[in-house]
Amino acid sequence: MTELNGKTCIVTGAAQGIGAAILAKFAKAGARVVGSDIDVARGQSLVDSLAATGAEAIFVPCDVASTEAVRRLVETTVGRFGGLDVVVNNAAILPDPPRPITEFDDAAWARILDVNLGSVFRLSAAAIPHMIARGGGSVISLASIHHEKSIPGLSAYAASKGAVVSLARQLAAEYGDRNIRFNTISPGAILTRMTQQVLDSDPTGGLAERFDHMHLLERIGTPDEVASTALFLASDGAAFITGQDILVDGGISRATRL
Repeated sequence: MTELNGKTCIVTGAAQGIGAAILAKFAKAGARVVGSDIDVARGQSLVDSLAATGAEAIFVPCDVASTEAVRRLVETTVGRFGGLDVVVNNAAILPDPPRPITEFDDAAWARILDVNLGSVFRLSAAAIPHMIARGGGSVISLASIHHEKSIPGLSAYAASKGAVVSLARQLAAEYGDRNIRFNTISPGAILTRMTQQVLDSDPTGGLAERFDHMHLLERIGTPDEVASTALFLASDGAAFITGQDILVDGGISRATRL
C-alpha cells in the first residue's frame, strides 16, 4: 500500500535533509522522482546517485519564490514523464538570525512568507490542472510544530507554517471532488545538518540533552522518519486522508517537559 510504482513526484528543497530523504524513499518505492532545489551541485549529485541505482530520477533547478521557475519545474516534469501525481512542498527558510518581530523590516518578513507560503501557492496552482487530468493526486506540504509550539525569534517562520496548514485545508475542501488530497506534515526537531550545527554550538552536550528531553520519546527525529510519513501520504494507502496535519514530532507538541 506504500508503493509508488508509476507515480510521478516532485520534491522541492530536495538537495539535503528531509527533502533528500523523501526523494530517496519515493525513488525506492518505485516513483519517477523530480528533485528540485537552488543548490544545484548537491541536488544533481543526489539525483545522479539515485539514477545509478536504476531509479527514474531527474534534477530541475528551481527557486520556489519565482512563479516562472515553478511553472518551468512542472512543465519539465510533465514533459519528461507525461503527467504529475504527487507534489511535496518542502523548500523553506528560517530567519537568519532568529530575532524579535520588532527587528524585522518589511522585506525580511515578506521574504520568509514568500518562500515558505508563497511556494506552496505557486506549486499547488501549477500542479492542480495536471492532477485533474490524471484523475487525482496528492499534495504534501511540510509545516512545522512551530505553528503549535512557540520559540522566541521565529515569528515569521511560525506564521508562514501556520498559514501552510490553513492553505492545505482550504485546498482539500476545494479539490476533494477532483480526488486531489492536500495534507501537511509538522515535524519536531529533526537531525538535519542545520540542527546538528545548532547542537554543535554547545560542546558540553547539554543542549543536545535538552533537545532530546523536549520530546516524549527522549530523542530527536530523523529525516527518514519524516520521509516515511510523506511516503504514506503519497501512496494509495492514504487515499481517504485529506485536510490533515500529521505531527511527526516525538510528542513534543503534546507536553511541556521540565
